[in-house]
Amino acid sequence: MSDRFNLTIPNLYDAKKILAIQPHYDDNDIPAGGTLAALAAAGIEIAYLTCTDDLMGVIDENWSSQEATIRLRKDQQEAAQIIGIKRHYWLGYPDAGEYNYFELRRDIMKYMRIESPDTIITVDPWLPYEAHTDHIMAGKAAAEAAVLCGFKRIKTDPQVDAAYTPHDIRCVAFYGSQRPNTCFDISQTIEKKKQAVRCYHAQFHEEELEMLATYVEMRARKCTEGRDFAFGEMWKVVTSHHLHGNTDAWHF
Repeated sequence: MSDRFNLTIPNLYDAKKILAIQPHYDDNDIPAGGTLAALAAAGIEIAYLTCTDDLMGVIDENWSSQEATIRLRKDQQEAAQIIGIKRHYWLGYPDAGEYNYFELRRDIMKYMRIESPDTIITVDPWLPYEAHTDHIMAGKAAAEAAVLCGFKRIKTDPQVDAAYTPHDIRCVAFYGSQRPNTCFDISQTIEKKKQAVRCYHAQFHEEELEMLATYVEMRARKCTEGRDFAFGEMWKVVTSHHLHGNTDAWHF
């Protein structure tokens, strides 16, 4: 049967190369760091693409944009070492600001073509009551780029496009979803996740970081009620074929 009609939920451990696309510097690690750390430990290559500059979330108003960016990236690199992330890319769109959806989609697609991942991880843009436009834009642009990446008539960067050979993005996994279909066991990586979220000093005060670490542990424990493991993270995992004209994708 063609993948277009196959509703089998992909197994994240089948990934070989992941591009994890996030609106802000900490968005992958807080809801999904345990899964990402487990996948990295299994030998899967992971790169992060951050869409905005995240400057609005910096806690010290006296830092210049340049200093804040240095601090943000330092925090992210420290977290990345814990999680096991190989590479970072930053698009620098204005945090909580005005930017063009199609330009964002183009830039995301450019890095999909550079990396040629078989799996995309991002925030669920269809979360009801999500008020943050950065999350909606990043998640939707990443999902659409995954569907359209192989169409070479859609242009990104001339050099990138010329070198690109269309590849199969077999899996798109959304964190922060109201309709998850997968609970991923992070029992072996919950401590790594907590260590990683404690790295974001430019965005949280120290007492807030400890509260955040406690909160992510509580959430990870709660979602495993009735399961045979202690800590988990919830995902909506689909194939790229389910993201266009598939009326069944929402409920499986």
